[in-house]
Amino acid sequence: MDVYTVVNGELLYHKKTGVGYPKSERDIPEKWILNRVNLDIPAESKVTLYIRVQGNSFGWFPYFNPSLRKPAFQNYHPLFAFPTSFDILVFGVTFIIFLYHFLQFLYLRQRIFFWFSLWLLLCTLTQAMAIGLDTEYLLGNAPSLRFPVWLLIPNSMLFTFWFFGREFANTKRKFPRLDKIILALPIIMIIAIVASLIMAAVGTPAVMNKNISFHFQFIILYSFFGLILSVILALQKDRFARYFGIGAIIATSFTLLGGLWSEGYIRLSFAPYTVGILLQTIAYSFGIAYRQQQLTIAAQKQQLAMQESRNEMNRVKDLAEIKTRFFTNLSHEFRTPLTLILGPLNKAERNSPEEPKTALENKDFHLLKKNALRLQTLVDQLLDLSRLEGGQLQLQLERGNLIGFLRTLVYSFESLAERKNISLSTSFPEDLSHAWYDADKLEKIMTNLLSNAFKYTPMGGAVSVSVQNDNDYLKIDIRDTGEGIETDELHKIFERFYRVEGSEEKGSGIGLALTKELVDLHNGTIRVQSTKGKGTSFTVRLPVALKLLPVSANQDSIKNEEIELQKEPLETNILESQNQDDKPVALVVEDNEDLRSYIKDILQDSFSLLSAKDGLQGERMAIEHIPDIILSDVMMPGKDGYELCHSLKNNTKTSHIPIIMLTAKVGQTNKLEGLTQGADAYITKPFDEKELLLQMRNLIEARKKIWEHFKASDLLLIKDLKLTSMDDSFLHKVVEAIKGNLDNEGFSVEDLSREVGFSRSQLHRKLKALINKSANQLITEIRLNEAHHMLEHKAGTVSEIAYSVGYSNMSYFTKSFKDKFGILPSKV
Repeated sequence: MDVYTVVNGELLYHKKTGVGYPKSERDIPEKWILNRVNLDIPAESKVTLYIRVQGNSFGWFPYFNPSLRKPAFQNYHPLFAFPTSFDILVFGVTFIIFLYHFLQFLYLRQRIFFWFSLWLLLCTLTQAMAIGLDTEYLLGNAPSLRFPVWLLIPNSMLFTFWFFGREFANTKRKFPRLDKIILALPIIMIIAIVASLIMAAVGTPAVMNKNISFHFQFIILYSFFGLILSVILALQKDRFARYFGIGAIIATSFTLLGGLWSEGYIRLSFAPYTVGILLQTIAYSFGIAYRQQQLTIAAQKQQLAMQESRNEMNRVKDLAEIKTRFFTNLSHEFRTPLTLILGPLNKAERNSPEEPKTALENKDFHLLKKNALRLQTLVDQLLDLSRLEGGQLQLQLERGNLIGFLRTLVYSFESLAERKNISLSTSFPEDLSHAWYDADKLEKIMTNLLSNAFKYTPMGGAVSVSVQNDNDYLKIDIRDTGEGIETDELHKIFERFYRVEGSEEKGSGIGLALTKELVDLHNGTIRVQSTKGKGTSFTVRLPVALKLLPVSANQDSIKNEEIELQKEPLETNILESQNQDDKPVALVVEDNEDLRSYIKDILQDSFSLLSAKDGLQGERMAIEHIPDIILSDVMMPGKDGYELCHSLKNNTKTSHIPIIMLTAKVGQTNKLEGLTQGADAYITKPFDEKELLLQMRNLIEARKKIWEHFKASDLLLIKDLKLTSMDDSFLHKVVEAIKGNLDNEGFSVEDLSREVGFSRSQLHRKLKALINKSANQLITEIRLNEAHHMLEHKAGTVSEIAYSVGYSNMSYFTKSFKDKFGILPSKV
């Protein structure tokens, strides 16, 4: 804008204003948006003003509305309050967030922070241009650069945004094909920016309202394709791609709105570009924080996994060392009794090489028996320790005369005391008739302590046993006058396989370890005191009141009482089932041939038998023959008992068959594992023949009783029966197949077998086991039941109903109906 002031035909001055002039040439450089000049008019003079107005490089139309103002009102401009507070807010937000993430980039040197910082810098510069900071401070003296800078900075946001997205979602690795499309968008935008800059530099482009040629049309098209790509990203399963995709939908939507707004296609009451920048900045700031948190958690998990892996390697190494030491000590313990057993046997064999029978001398026989019992004791102690460690050994409590029980145990050592010329003195309180104790475990505690006392006490020494009643506790003190134990070894004597120096030949090093574990199992305590050369004393303090004993012991006692109460009715079931002539079919799955034969000998009088040597063969035979019950070992080659049980219980053909697990694994965890797989019972080896037969008979009888309601009800109310989900599904499938073919007179058992996926024999065995009916009987009953139901509801004539349920012969239908219901169809 040029203002010429003429007085009396002469030019008084020429002043310039407007952003199109450099700041140095403008009459009032401050607040350039107001386009002001000072009018220095002489008093009492008449002046003529000539004003020349021209549009600027952004293509704004040369409109103006001149007004004269006093200096005090020169800043008053209500028509165009520029800049708005919202633009200033967005500028401040983007600038602060840019600084934060730029510092993050300088510290972490991660590409994602570089691209996000660059994008935020461009956003900040764009907002600086929106509030006029570029003209005020940067480009005031170079107005010709304002439009090229505007082309470069705001439009560069649109391609740096996608570079940031590639890093955020890691599309190059996760979505390589999609990444190529994402990369194409910023390349296209860069080409468009370069083309616009060339047009602006080479010639004088026709700029209209900041639009040069095709620019805003290109922005609209670019944003549209970006929106489609954003939706594709948001639909990915990857959480980072999904997060960026949702943010990109916001970004491209507002850019698209901005393009339509700039072209005049739509009118908006807000600036879409500015709102879009603010929303994106907030969304992706949270997004980066979330991404860093998730990556940190993943890194921590990976580090933890590595640490666990290292710990596991160390644990395996330590375990290997422990195992080596364990088996070394164990082989040493077994070597002596085995030598003492094999020696007399080899001697007897040499003395009678040709005889059919080998004779043993009485001395050798007792030696064999003694060392066999020693081996048995050692094995029992090892098993008890193993079960204690696994939490599988629990107290089996009983209430009775505890003092009498202890007196009997202690006096059983009198003969040993006499042989070794050792004095045995005892002290017992009055009888405790209401004390709770586990006889077996208390016997092991006392036997181990007394054996050690006599073992390490020399001839002529003394052993004393003192028992005291200490309120709800029993205190047992066992003293000897043996060699004693060094003080520095006392804390080690309860360790497994530890033996005091000089006593290696006298013990296994297991007894005291087992004793300590058994005392702990009682919630009791054991202390040892010893003086070298004078002797040793062990003091055991055990609770005898039920409230002080472990909760598990109380529960086991209750369970044992319940089992006792249930014995009588179970025996009755056996007697009832034995009266049946038709033997049920039992499948025995056992890999040990001797044990398999032994079990078959037990069962042969009561069952028709099938046998399999492993789980795989057992599964094939179970599916082929559909037995009434399966007896399976747990530890077998190929497929163990748990896997076999799981497979059969999840197979429609065999899901109804009761399965008994037979194993040497006596722990509660093993039992629960078998029952979890669907086993109906769990019997441990060695087993009682009567108990095995009892369990098998009762499982079969229980299966029959479940269906008493079914047999009595002629209406096939499957939903009222207590079925497993698989058996329920199977019967529903059978019933629906029959009902779907009611009007098909030729629908046969073979047709039914094909529809449910069974062979004819498999279907027969399955139905007989579940409902004690053949397939043909079931088809007939459902036809007649449906006819009865339709007749009751007057659904048609007798002949119509007969045809609808598959009977074309009316006389046969009438006879069958009367045989089942006792009345003629016409009388219903």
